[in-house]
Amino acid sequence: MSTSRTDTTTITVEPDMPAVRLQRDFDAPPALVFRAWADPGLVVRWLGPRDLEMEVERWDCRTGGAYRYVHRRGDDEFWFHGSFHDVRPGELIVQTFTWEGMPDAVALETVRFEDLGDGRTRVRTSSLTDS
Repeated sequence: MSTSRTDTTTITVEPDMPAVRLQRDFDAPPALVFRAWADPGLVVRWLGPRDLEMEVERWDCRTGGAYRYVHRRGDDEFWFHGSFHDVRPGELIVQTFTWEGMPDAVALETVRFEDLGDGRTRVRTSSLTDS
């Protein structure tokens, strides 16, 4: 297992499993942190890489909803899409994630929002791929 840590973020990669786990604490309550994932106007402000422009074509963050967006650098475009399988406001998002440049490599992502009290939230993210 490989683990990397900053003051607020821990990244864990299992050597025998195609999964990446992240944990990060935020100084904001779960409802606000969840909104940063669910509101497309906020998603474009933080979903990187930072040197790319992001445009959302569709973002319907609800159970059964879907999304599609593009990152641009000059003439280069990188399109992504997925489906929201389970959305529980302030608690959980389960979604698929596909880079359209590799359409057969679909990741299953789970984002959990944990109330730490005192207006703080821990976000635990798990991304499982096929390789």
